[in-house]
Amino acid sequence: MLQKILSQYNLTSQDRLVIACSWWPDSMYLLTEIVKIHAQEQLIVAHFNHGLRGAESDADELFLRDYCHTHHFVFETTKQDIASTARMIKKWIEETARIERYAFLASIMKQYAAKYILTAHHLDDNIETLILNLIRGTKMHGLTGIPEQNQSTLRPLLGITKTEIIQQLTINSIPYTIDSTNADDTYLRNHVRLNIIPLFERINPEYRHNLGSFISYAKELVGFLDAQVLMFLKEQSLFLVEDFQTISYFLQREVIRYLYEQANAGTIGLSEWWIAEIIRFIWDKGNYTQKDLGKLHLEKKNGRVYFSSRI
Repeated sequence: MLQKILSQYNLTSQDRLVIACSWWPDSMYLLTEIVKIHAQEQLIVAHFNHGLRGAESDADELFLRDYCHTHHFVFETTKQDIASTARMIKKWIEETARIERYAFLASIMKQYAAKYILTAHHLDDNIETLILNLIRGTKMHGLTGIPEQNQSTLRPLLGITKTEIIQQLTINSIPYTIDSTNADDTYLRNHVRLNIIPLFERINPEYRHNLGSFISYAKELVGFLDAQVLMFLKEQSLFLVEDFQTISYFLQREVIRYLYEQANAGTIGLSEWWIAEIIRFIWDKGNYTQKDLGKLHLEKKNGRVYFSSRI
């Protein structure tokens, strides 16, 4: 699977890669597998110490530092008090941790002129994301789970389950630890993992395979819908009101979804009410009117709708 990813993204042995790594099973598996097919001297192991588990967090960092020294990996790390940062920027701890972690990884990629960052998200993570997106409210793109590529980040393990990962680590005697906060279901993702997903297992032990297939299907469907939207937009930053009125209501909604998603880097916050409101705005006979939806700016004049992203 890893070899397929490397070939798909035209990676050579001379390309530097940043491996996002903790001492947890998924990233230890990624690290030990990637070194089998890629030049070790071109791998940079990057560890972000969130400081959320006190001595445990520091022990993880120390283990990885020693592990990388013993196995001759380049190692980079940083530590941050995520709880304090979350309070300061008024965001959830989980979101703050993600933002700060990716900022750190991006800085390491720039420092070493690496081509990609590799993270160890796996199929179980993908399914959790699908369920969370459904709970929070999402459009079709939210049903595609975690993208395999997001700009400079690659996630080559999305087709592998956590059970398969741990089995391989055990067989090959590769050390790992379990994050103690995984048992704390006050975190939303942990609540889904600990209390909701086991119900899927009880109903059908093959649920991972079935939901994985659904995610793949959703990705194909989204690709088709995006292609239809792009055909309508014709690579322009405007469209004619009369052309918009001739397409199906479903495709009208998809056009709004696409424009919102491009401007806001996702569809969170895009409700059915807002979609209907934008469509009413476009159909309305009033001229020289404007509408903002998040960072999406729409301006209607002379029978045309101009769209752009606000900074």
